[in-house]
Amino acid sequence: MNFKKFNVLLSELSNKKVLITTHDQVDLDGFASCLLLKYFLKTYYKNIEVHLFFSSISNFTLNFISKLKSLFSDMVILEENNKKYYNIEFLIILDTNNLNQVVLPESIKKVDVNIPFIFIDHHFKPNHDLVNNLVEYNIIVDEFTSTAEIIFEICKHYQILIPINFRYLILAAIYTDTGGFKYANNQTFHKISELLDDDIDYQELLTLLQKESDYSKKIAIIKGLQRLEIIKSHDWLIGLSHVSSYTSSVASIMLQIGFDVSIVYSKTSSNYRITTRAKKEICSQTGLHLGKILSEIKEGEGGGHDGAASLNGENSFDSTLNIILEKINKTLNNI
Repeated sequence: MNFKKFNVLLSELSNKKVLITTHDQVDLDGFASCLLLKYFLKTYYKNIEVHLFFSSISNFTLNFISKLKSLFSDMVILEENNKKYYNIEFLIILDTNNLNQVVLPESIKKVDVNIPFIFIDHHFKPNHDLVNNLVEYNIIVDEFTSTAEIIFEICKHYQILIPINFRYLILAAIYTDTGGFKYANNQTFHKISELLDDDIDYQELLTLLQKESDYSKKIAIIKGLQRLEIIKSHDWLIGLSHVSSYTSSVASIMLQIGFDVSIVYSKTSSNYRITTRAKKEICSQTGLHLGKILSEIKEGEGGGHDGAASLNGENSFDSTLNIILEKINKTLNNI
């Protein structure tokens, strides 16, 4: 990370009214990152006004928050979310670098955001060309497995001590964004070891993260597997399917049952979402980077990591899907 540039950004934020937000249907990584960044800014500066805005929060995240509050009853996690947020002077968007995934308060224009803003994220995406996006201050670290790790590194660099309740949040964010450490790397485990100490019970963390049985998710996975199309590419197997929801869950299950690459889409009359996954060893052996492939698609907004990426679009679904398949095939056959 370039802390020299971040120092300049911090000086710009002094005495400013800042709003921190993230993508819609906030997951634990987006939620934890926003809370930790607010804590950092309020600790680093005494004269800064910082607000959080969450357009909507996923049920899993809300469930975790509820359990965490039973451990730390005095922890204020959610502030009023119905403010008008007038006179915001700077916007920080976390855990995405795609404005199409963000719902902003009514006081801030969505098209050509009317105040300076930056992205802090761990998903690959080429340079942006957005009005008021201060590109030179964007922090995109795609070798990190979660955005919470980026904010954790910022706190460490500026020697901001992180309270135990926030450490629980960061650990939960990393755990969920790495699929229970399946997509973790060496850096991830170094950070985990720094966050864990005698105050934190890892087994208790796992209990907090236990998911409730989700009937609709189970149905989506079963339907996705019923609709599977098998595509052979060199010595690899690509799985293609479609569901109306839970595309990420279906794509992950497809890897578990034997596919090397999975593509799952959901589609309506007006828009579509394509979710892709690939095994880490496939990416290492072939140079496959799904995030780069999807970011190059002109008909939609896409990006992500080498082994996990998604794309949202409104037009040309068939041709877009064919382009993605061609690019994946070309990479897998060029080893």
